[in-house]
Amino acid sequence: MQEKKVIDSKVALIDSEGVIHAMGNSNEAGSHAIYFIDYIKENYPGIDVSKLNIGSERHEFGYMFGKLGDIIYFNDVNTGMIYLPDELTDEQIDALYKIDLGNQKIALFYNPIDFGFFKSFSSIGLDEQSTLKNVLDEYFGGEKNKTPSR
Repeated sequence: MQEKKVIDSKVALIDSEGVIHAMGNSNEAGSHAIYFIDYIKENYPGIDVSKLNIGSERHEFGYMFGKLGDIIYFNDVNTGMIYLPDELTDEQIDALYKIDLGNQKIALFYNPIDFGFFKSFSSIGLDEQSTLKNVLDEYFGGEKNKTPSR
């Protein structure tokens, strides 16, 4: 069976082992959230998802998965949003650099803060030069460094 490409998926998750879980199809009209809710139910059965629904803001999912140590990706065809956890494993960093998203414009969200009624992140990207490699290089201060410069 051929592995699904991240660029063809609706959402993706990179766990702490660097395993990429690509879910859904990028051309689907449905919500990104349903895949993440289902993933939580299957892989984190002790976590209450009753407050999450398809209308939940992306920052809510980014914050929750970040606290679990997972990276998540939302694919909006021409643009993508990636949320990083507080700590990245070497395997996650390697997996990020191996993903091919072509020329898709990427926004990278990191350093989550919970204000109770909303979540906030620092971010880089979503301009004309914001390919995945470029935003990762900016975040890490160069591919070989792999230590956040933020």
